[in-house]
Amino acid sequence: MCRWFDSGPSHFSFNLLISTSEMYSTRLSILFVLLLIFSSCTENEENMVTDESTIDTTLVGKHGRLEAKGNQIVDKHGNPMSLAGNSFFWSNDNWGGERYYKSEVVSWLKSDWNSTIVRAAMGVEDPGGYIDNKNGNKNRIKTIVEAAIEEGIYVIIDWHSHHAEDYQDEAIEFFQEIATLYGENDHIIYELYNEPLDISWSNTIKPYALAVTAAIREIDPDNLIVVGTPEWSQRIDLAAADPIVGYENIAYTLHFYTTYHHQWLRDRANSALQSGIPIFVTEWGSIGYSLVDPEANEWMNWCFANKIIHCNWSVNDKEEEWSILIPGASTIGGWNDNELTEAGKLAKNIISNWPVVVH
Repeated sequence: MCRWFDSGPSHFSFNLLISTSEMYSTRLSILFVLLLIFSSCTENEENMVTDESTIDTTLVGKHGRLEAKGNQIVDKHGNPMSLAGNSFFWSNDNWGGERYYKSEVVSWLKSDWNSTIVRAAMGVEDPGGYIDNKNGNKNRIKTIVEAAIEEGIYVIIDWHSHHAEDYQDEAIEFFQEIATLYGENDHIIYELYNEPLDISWSNTIKPYALAVTAAIREIDPDNLIVVGTPEWSQRIDLAAADPIVGYENIAYTLHFYTTYHHQWLRDRANSALQSGIPIFVTEWGSIGYSLVDPEANEWMNWCFANKIIHCNWSVNDKEEEWSILIPGASTIGGWNDNELTEAGKLAKNIISNWPVVVH
C-alpha cells in the first residue's frame, strides 16, 4: 500500500536566479513524477485487492490435498485431518436415495451440518446401477463432486460394490474418466471398493486395487486413494499385514455399525494403526432408533483420539435405522429437526461439532 507522509518543510530550495520559465518547467516535471508515482501506487493497490480476492479461503483451499503419512492422513501443512461428513445412499435408479443427489443437498450439509466431506456412493452391479445405466449414475456422481468442489469441501468418489473384482475393466474406465475430469482438484478422494465380501485380500482385492490404482495414477499422481478390506471392510488387519506398495497416498477402509461392531473391532483397528497403515472410515451407522448410543460414543472417541476421517451412512429417507431423514423429507435440504430421524439427529450433533484438525 502507498502511504503519503507529511515530511514538513521542504529540504529542497531553488536558486533564486533561475528564470521564471525554468522554475515553471521544473515544477511541471516534479508534478509529472508525482502523478506517475500516484498512478503506480493506485495500480498496485488494485492488484493487491485482486490478488486477495482470488485467495481460496474454503476448507480445501486452506488445507489442500490430503496425504497418507505413516498411519495418519494429513493436510498440506502436515497437520492430521479428522473430517466428519455424510455418505449418500446407493445412486441406483429407483432405489430412492438417488433423489438426494443434488447440489442443494451438498450445500445444506456444509452450511447447516458443518459437513467437511461427502461421499458419493455409486452402485455398480446391482439393478439400476452403473452396469445398467452408466450415464445416469455417472451424472449423479458428477453432481455431488462438482457441488463439493464449489463448496470447497472434500468428496469421496466411491465404487459402491460388493464384487468389484468382477468389474475391474469397468472400474478402470470409470476412474480414468473421473481422474481426467477432476484429478487436478485437491478435493478428490477415490474409493476403489466399498465392501468386499469374505474373499482374499492378497489374492483378489489387492490385485484389483493395484490395477485400478495404476490406471488412476497415470492421470492423477497425487490424490488420496482408499481401498476396501475383506468382510465388509472390517478385516483391516489383513490389509495391514500385506499393504499396497509401489504407490503413494493409499489408505484402507474400515466400516462399523454400532449395533454389531464393538470393542473387538476397535482392537483390530488399533493393531492395524500400530502396524503403520492409515485408516479411513468411509461409512458408519448408529443404532438408529435412539439418540442414546453408547457404542457410537465409544467409536467417536476412538475416531477423535486416532484422528480418523469418517462419513455417516446415509443421506436418505428410506425406512431403515441408518437413514438420517424421515420418509418424504425434502430432497433439496433445508431440513428442520422434525424431518430428521433419531439417527439423523445424532449424526448431525456429531458432525456439526467435529473439529477439522485434531491436535
